[in-house]
Amino acid sequence: MPENKKHGGYRQGAGRKTKYEKTMVMRVPEKYKEVIKELISHLDSTAGLSHHFNESESEPVYLRSLEDKKQHITFVTKPFK
Repeated sequence: MPENKKHGGYRQGAGRKTKYEKTMVMRVPEKYKEVIKELISHLDSTAGLSHHFNESESEPVYLRSLEDKKQHITFVTKPFK
């Protein structure tokens, strides 16, 4: 079998690109995964918010705390005026 393969393996610049400038890997409790996804979604949807608009509030997101208590989280984005 030849050692000089022409396909597969690592290629510089290959892979899916992110829409964000930089990303990082972070460990979070699994029960918070959906809430963090909702936060990112809310921030993306309000990215164009300017002083011409009022604040934007997300729909409540249900979760259980690390102590297993029920909670609703709401994200609010306010523009600088």
